Amino acid sequence: MTSVDIDHYRAFDDNDECGITERAVLGRGRNLQQFDDSTVTLAETRVRQSGILEQLDRWAAEDANRDGMGGRPAMISYRAVLTALLLLAQEGAPLHIRRAAYVLQHRLSTKSSELLDLPETPTSFATHVATTKRWYTNTIRAFHRMKTLMDPYPQELYTAKTHAQTQEILRNHDAERAEKYKARLDEYTRLFIRMTFMLQPRAIRRASKQMDVSFDQTYIGTPTTKGYSRKHLASTVKAEQGANLGELPPGPVDAFAGWHVKSGKAERVDNQKGEIDQTAPERGKSADYDWGWVANLAVRVDAEQPGSKRFPSLVVAASLSIPNMEVAEEAAHLLEAAAMFDLAPGIADADKQYWANAKPFRLLKPALKTGFTPSTDYRSDRVGVKGGQHGALFVEGDAYCPSTPKALLNATPDRLGDVIDVQTHRARIEERKAYQLHVKDKAKTPDGKVMLRCPALGPSPTVTCPLREMMLSAAKKARPEVEPETLEEEFLDTICKKHSATFDLTEMQAPQQAFDYGTEEWETFHDHARNAVESGNDQLKTSGDADIETLAAAASAESPLHRSSSHSSSLRTTSGRSRRSSATRRSNVRARLRASTPSVAVTASGPTATRRPRATATSASLEARRHRHRRPHRRTNGTSSR
Repeated sequence: MTSVDIDHYRAFDDNDECGITERAVLGRGRNLQQFDDSTVTLAETRVRQSGILEQLDRWAAEDANRDGMGGRPAMISYRAVLTALLLLAQEGAPLHIRRAAYVLQHRLSTKSSELLDLPETPTSFATHVATTKRWYTNTIRAFHRMKTLMDPYPQELYTAKTHAQTQEILRNHDAERAEKYKARLDEYTRLFIRMTFMLQPRAIRRASKQMDVSFDQTYIGTPTTKGYSRKHLASTVKAEQGANLGELPPGPVDAFAGWHVKSGKAERVDNQKGEIDQTAPERGKSADYDWGWVANLAVRVDAEQPGSKRFPSLVVAASLSIPNMEVAEEAAHLLEAAAMFDLAPGIADADKQYWANAKPFRLLKPALKTGFTPSTDYRSDRVGVKGGQHGALFVEGDAYCPSTPKALLNATPDRLGDVIDVQTHRARIEERKAYQLHVKDKAKTPDGKVMLRCPALGPSPTVTCPLREMMLSAAKKARPEVEPETLEEEFLDTICKKHSATFDLTEMQAPQQAFDYGTEEWETFHDHARNAVESGNDQLKTSGDADIETLAAAASAESPLHRSSSHSSSLRTTSGRSRRSSATRRSNVRARLRASTPSVAVTASGPTATRRPRATATSASLEARRHRHRRPHRRTNGTSSR
């Protein structure tokens, strides 16, 4: 068959069922297929079961101005907006506010609309444009009302800022308010995640009696890639003062974001509360930086049977934060949230950025107080003997006899230096266990302090020592013999003279772990835990039909982010692709975090359906404005042409 055999007009025959319908015209070609009433009811029930609606009402009452009489009742409720976003998440669609408005306007039956207390939708073709605008306006207003209750960093996001304006925003920032609203944002996320977790059958939730987790953070891009350096902000502002306003390049939009070190030789830092992050791209540094935020995730893992698939690796805690700021504190908050599932806190695995890097008072002590035990890899400069107490030696998370053979103490440094192979390393780790101090009390206190004694003492000694007399009840078997450097008591330390001593294990550079570091048991669990959380990060951002970084490309034609400067050729990259398309893809990342389960969060930068910020005082923005406000050409017969 050739092209001449095709009837090109058959599709427009009034008697043909495949022609363009009125519904297709109203939807502009979008999917307006209605959701089943049962599906809508289920999504609405899950929103109510989360408990977030009551929490939003409490926050609204707390923030309300009680002097006024209030405005008119809202046309669309929080319940309706959250239900629409959950419905979009269920079908893998971009979580745009405009799409949520279409769901509420077109894709619900009369029964479902009544369930969500929505107003009636006029079906007249003559008024559909105005009606659609009203639905979008009411939906985005409802979303902004909700976001305002938990936005730690409120600011205008429609225009690019000069560095002087950015400096003023930072100067007027209320840190106390931000801390309060950040706690609200985390609570919002926790309630949705708990709802997701509790939907599992009881047998799956309790397949393990304890909650073991693996946590990490991953980069989340902002809609705009323009950032600034806090380190050089003052000098940049000074340079702007002498420049012509019309010649200034577009500045940043989001004042409350940061530079994430993607790769290279630059170091990822962890600033404490009140410190100013100095991270920024610099000339001469071979490193890649991205401007945006980070998502902190904790995923449930199986420490008893690693890789057994007894339960799904669900996200059990999540939050959003600024890169390089309070990384350890965010991790501690994740563990606190993960401990609220009526399961005993178990093992918490992480990479070298956390346990092996953070100071004890920032992460280790809060984690021990919550009930979690660390599992981690160590930095290469923190293996081997690193300090000690009462004469005992601290080696890779445990305290050892001061007379432990040096070959056993240096097993890991020798392995990292390729002096010994893996089998020899594990054999030495196993042999070294005999020299490990014994726990006198059954469990250590939440602050990390524990009573330890010499391994040659107690009912089950593991070594023999000329300084100690073995109990008569001890088993008769061969044990390693300790050869102390001296037998004179005046030169002996506490662990060699007394029956026991109190140790603060949080003072170790390499914290104590749930499994002996370097053993096959440790490696099996650590690999399983890291794979689980990395898989969660990949599912969050991997390309595909449900990819939150690229889903917006399919919806770019209807997104205001894509439309606002489509006429501006100066905003095109050298490869011919619009920078705005990639910005739309990045904006969809935080949209997914705001409204999808299991990790539901709202960022401080507004909904993804807001317009792309316009660069002020630039020739590109002026050209774009001229295109938007240009009067249409007129045909000779008086009708306008587009």
